[in-house]
Amino acid sequence: MTAFLRRYVALTVKEIQQLRRNRGLLIQLLIPPTVVLVIFGFALNPKVRDLRMGVVDQSLTPQSRAFINSLTENLSFDVTRRFVRTQDAEDALNKMDLDMFIVIPQDFSRNLRRGHPSDVQVVLDAVDANTANIAQGYLKQWLLVALTQYNTWNGLDPTTPTGAVRVRSTVLYNPGLVTPWFYVTGIMSILIFINGSLVASALAVKEKETGTIEQLLMTPAQTVEMLLAKTTPVFILLMIVLMLALGVSMVVFGLPFRGSFWLFIVSGMFASLAGIGIGVTLATVSKSQQQAQLLTFFVNPPLTLISGASSPLENMPQFFQKLSYFDPLRYLVTIIRGVTIKDAPFSALWPNLAALAAFALILFSISAWRFRKQ
Repeated sequence: MTAFLRRYVALTVKEIQQLRRNRGLLIQLLIPPTVVLVIFGFALNPKVRDLRMGVVDQSLTPQSRAFINSLTENLSFDVTRRFVRTQDAEDALNKMDLDMFIVIPQDFSRNLRRGHPSDVQVVLDAVDANTANIAQGYLKQWLLVALTQYNTWNGLDPTTPTGAVRVRSTVLYNPGLVTPWFYVTGIMSILIFINGSLVASALAVKEKETGTIEQLLMTPAQTVEMLLAKTTPVFILLMIVLMLALGVSMVVFGLPFRGSFWLFIVSGMFASLAGIGIGVTLATVSKSQQQAQLLTFFVNPPLTLISGASSPLENMPQFFQKLSYFDPLRYLVTIIRGVTIKDAPFSALWPNLAALAAFALILFSISAWRFRKQ
């Protein structure tokens, strides 16, 4: 065994023993990420259910009552109150007793019998704009279904008129439209990256607080050996967290794994190194663990928000889409979703893997340079 390996092994054993004594950090690294993954997988769900709906029926005909009854069959809406006047429904909406209400006009039934269009007014509480947009889309779809049923019951043609365009869609990769698959893959990527920076910064700055960094510098060990030994246990724990997160996602949410397992592992390794590099770099400019954690909380949120982990990159402004190319987390999210949900080939994912490797090399090199300079 060479002198380099002997010193590296000795320092690594020292770091492992030190990490074993810090049980709070071990628990923080292993248990909360799994709990957060499960909670976010259930909580971050864009589906809208049980919206409190009011109805103003000015038609008061069997057709309008049948239409209202059809709305109650949709789980997205809960018809809680019925009104005679529109003003009463507006007052209930202002008092936050309703999320939305619809107004059925007096000529609703007559227009349907004659085959004329009949306008139904929809008033939504748009304080939550995303929920309002989704509810509006749901209601439009349900209105189309209700109209088709009405035409069928009355012997009219329920199909698309001749010459009109018919749209037939095919859902790929996620035919069941399981929403948590999108979120758990993003949360999985965030956890491996943020935990790497948090734990690495905490361990690196602790040597400075306790004064043992000066003792290490007096030993024959080189700076690179110290940094490698200090990050090796964290790196191994992060890979355990990644595998644990994958297992929980597959068991709890039925997340498929259709792609290359080695590509999944390699991308996780590069992301761990990138996160560790950021954490060690922040530790070199911090005087305490609290300061290091505050710096990581300042750096990590922008990286997670523009990575596409929680929302599609296409929904962001052009400036942030271009800025995301400087975010290593963006490439990890793309790879994990590609190998789990889409079974994307290596030819499609290798640019993301190359960019992630480049970021890992650059960030870890910067951390080594800062650690040596310190």
